[in-house]
Amino acid sequence: MNTKLLAGKQLDGQILYARQKQMRAGHVVPGPLIIAAGLQILENIGSVLRIADAAGSPRVLFVNADTPQERKRIQRTARNCDALIEWEFWTPAQFLEQCAKLPPLIALELTDASTNIFETALPDPCALIIGSERRGIPAPLLAQCQRAIHIPMYGVNGSMNVTHALAIALFEWRRQHAHALSER
Repeated sequence: MNTKLLAGKQLDGQILYARQKQMRAGHVVPGPLIIAAGLQILENIGSVLRIADAAGSPRVLFVNADTPQERKRIQRTARNCDALIEWEFWTPAQFLEQCAKLPPLIALELTDASTNIFETALPDPCALIIGSERRGIPAPLLAQCQRAIHIPMYGVNGSMNVTHALAIALFEWRRQHAHALSER
């Protein structure tokens, strides 16, 4: 009987840390800027920070009318990633004043003009914009986007958690740019 595990053994602790450190030692091109507009659930804010770190996105802008005061819940969900990347809160007015200085804005939103993310070339550089858990990207911010992309849904439900959608989009961007990144 073959006792070798076909899937291998799970990495843990120091081995996992050493592997991640080795990966970061190589030239890693930064992932897209992430813009999260109107998130209300503090755990989702923390999850965005954790996903940003995992995908190598060095900066996150949260566009909210109010800055959350309860940072502990954000930090608990972020699992120290809040200390690893740059993040800040902007008001919608600040965003609209500064958006012309940002990379091309790509909305992750189902619209009447959005295209399937898996059939769309995502630019490098770019900024991926996600919207609130209930209402999506506010119309004034969506109007600033160069394009909208969506993730095809095959079940009865027409949406998924905003942070899950962001993770899919970030790693699709990485997949699309893997060849170009290895040549740099």
